[in-house]
Amino acid sequence: MSKNFQKEFNESPLMKDFSISHRKTSSTVKYYKHYHNAYEILMQNSGSGEFFIKDNNYNMTAKTLFLIDEFDIHRTLVKKNSSNYDRFVIQIKAPFLKNNCIFEKYNFRLTDIFKKGIKCINLDDIEYKKIKYLTEKIIMESTKKNYGFEPIIHAYLLQMFIIIDRILENQPEYSSSNDKKTDSNLQLEEIIDYIDNNYQNNITLQQIAEELYISKYYLSHFFKKNTGFTVIEFVNSKRIIEAQKMLIKSSDNITDIAVNVGFNSLTHFERIFKKINGITPSQYREIEG
Repeated sequence: MSKNFQKEFNESPLMKDFSISHRKTSSTVKYYKHYHNAYEILMQNSGSGEFFIKDNNYNMTAKTLFLIDEFDIHRTLVKKNSSNYDRFVIQIKAPFLKNNCIFEKYNFRLTDIFKKGIKCINLDDIEYKKIKYLTEKIIMESTKKNYGFEPIIHAYLLQMFIIIDRILENQPEYSSSNDKKTDSNLQLEEIIDYIDNNYQNNITLQQIAEELYISKYYLSHFFKKNTGFTVIEFVNSKRIIEAQKMLIKSSDNITDIAVNVGFNSLTHFERIFKKINGITPSQYREIEG
């Protein structure tokens, strides 16, 4: 049985690129594989499991904070004995930071918290309480919608970003205990690095296995176990992510974009794009471009 208690507000022009949720889930093991055209902050209040972001797996426990960059593929694996998976989720698109004057002076610094290489922070009690307090204040403001609620929300977010930035600055060489890579994570990183560098080509499962000196069978099972994706699903997701970026930032026609990200067939590209995003490339460009 699963219950999802969620508050999102995006009806006003100022808030259309921002959402906040308090989600509580009671369930058996579930995978959530996705990515966003947005920055995401996820703070876990309770529950346990694993969290995959981009090319690494992290332990998921109470008072853990995850920083997810734009288009980072991520998924949650909740443990069977974890009866209550409780978390706050904040999603912010780049225009929200760029188009609001309260962020303008600090914009580069604030978005940089997602670029420092740390995806997971184990918060101490004081850090956790500070961020939880600000998150709950934002949810309260969004619910009551009293006069001036939007600039107050912006101010709370600015405070939260600065607190997170200070936490990152105080971590030795921008590393955390949860960032220490196991042999499994190092191998996973190697596989994903190869995909990142070769997705434009017509790569196959067999080719990747040969390049990395592992068996095709091992590669297939290892990758699925650690990411929730098949290798080909991940390759296609990487291609679609790059296509989305090009649809937003360039004026290239869709056929050229399909070829540039590794698809030999426009029809196949459009089918995979719609399967992942629910809309066609043309519709995506119209909405996000």
